Amino acid sequence: MQQFFRHVEQSSRTFLGGGTAVFAVILMGVVVIALPGALHAASASQARAPANSYVQPDRRVGRVINLNQAIRIAQEESGGKVLSAKSVRGPNGSLRHHVRMLVDGQRVTTLVVNQQGRLQRAR
Repeated sequence: MQQFFRHVEQSSRTFLGGGTAVFAVILMGVVVIALPGALHAASASQARAPANSYVQPDRRVGRVINLNQAIRIAQEESGGKVLSAKSVRGPNGSLRHHVRMLVDGQRVTTLVVNQQGRLQRAR
């Protein structure tokens, strides 16, 4: 039994005594683990649009705003309090949002916001 323990002790000294070998094995493990992530990051950075191309921010083709977004647009435009809001579909199929607002605490007005988010008119 003592001979077995002596053998284990000598083996561990030899293994731990070769610190450069342990360091090299750990370093290789880190490189193997980190390499796929680094390659993915490099390919993602190359996939960007060219510097001279125009990318329109947050404007999707066929974008239709909902009633909540129209209410927010009307509030920003008038600064008033929302009394009521409804969506109306026109005869040509376009969607318009009618938002009744109390402006300056005394005047009631209706703001009409089209489906693209543009304020059409205030009645």
